[in-house]
Amino acid sequence: MQFSVPLMHLTKPLQQLLSISPSSVAADDITQNILISVHKNSLVLKASDYSIECSCVLDLDENDVKAEGCTTVNAAKLYGSCKNLDANSFVNFNHDEASGILDISCANCTFKVRTRSADEFPIFDIDDIEQTLVIKQKVLKSILDSTIFCVSTEDFREYLRGVRIEVNGDLLSVFSSDGHRMAVAETTISNNNEGGNFGVTLTKKFALELSKILKATDDEITLEFTKSAVCITCNNYRLISNLIVCGYPNVRAVIPKDTPISINLPRQQLRSVISRVSLLSSKRVNGVSLTFSKDKIDLRSENSEHEVASDSFAIEYDNKEFEISLNGIYINEILNALNSDYVTFSFAKELGSAIITPDVVSNEIEDEVKFKYIVSKVIV
Repeated sequence: MQFSVPLMHLTKPLQQLLSISPSSVAADDITQNILISVHKNSLVLKASDYSIECSCVLDLDENDVKAEGCTTVNAAKLYGSCKNLDANSFVNFNHDEASGILDISCANCTFKVRTRSADEFPIFDIDDIEQTLVIKQKVLKSILDSTIFCVSTEDFREYLRGVRIEVNGDLLSVFSSDGHRMAVAETTISNNNEGGNFGVTLTKKFALELSKILKATDDEITLEFTKSAVCITCNNYRLISNLIVCGYPNVRAVIPKDTPISINLPRQQLRSVISRVSLLSSKRVNGVSLTFSKDKIDLRSENSEHEVASDSFAIEYDNKEFEISLNGIYINEILNALNSDYVTFSFAKELGSAIITPDVVSNEIEDEVKFKYIVSKVIV
């Protein structure tokens, strides 16, 4: 195998694939390697961790392909060899099958890296496609970016470790939760899916990697689902992953239906004040107490050493005074995910949680997708 490729075409795919290839596995695990394959005028790069596979196809000039072939090479070494080279240069690859050495060269710099046979690389087999979902790239990217941060990283409940997608007619609903907060995104789609209504749970890693390869365009993409896997091809990438196959509860039941209290708050100002006040909050629950009174909000935190931080600012509110304590980190992550100048905090009479939504549509995406966040109160 011998070919040349502009480094500027190679850098981003290598970064993407490096995040797929696991680093915390046994030293001899083949998934630490990236598969490199050259056939005709196409270069295919592929990474896997057994549960998710990502491949990228790059077009090569016919004059830059001297010999076809395939091999695998350590992902970290491959990326490290290329990242500090001149971004405008060509990188030459020459694989000697007899010695198992891959020469990576550019100008006067050469790396000689050991390879392993491509026959050892895992193959991700998927079953027959049962359902499909067609959606604009920019809409799906916005939904994923605005919900992924609510996914649990440690919870023993498997369904909380992924992003839930449900299709009901022309309504697409997306949920993510860690048991203390929940993100909800809903949008209308053109549902021509012959499989009817369905629900699947994406792994967090798949959602993160998919968001990276999506672009903020109106181009439509198709997600294909089997009983246990999901596949998507877009922007020269192909991403395949196992699904989280388990029961999913009716999370809509925990969303308060009657919220008689609604208060508009300036998003940027609230975020700044919470950042300041939460400095002295208890690190266990990161609690910040919000007290709403006539035309004013007071924010306060206190830790186990009885250190206190407080701040306040004027708002438009003329109703009964009340107080609720919320996780300051959770609130600010939600405020960072929204773009509107103001956000609406809505409360049920029981004050068991806060519902946060954008006050007005601030961009095209928020006009197409309705976002809602529910945060449970904490005991300070």
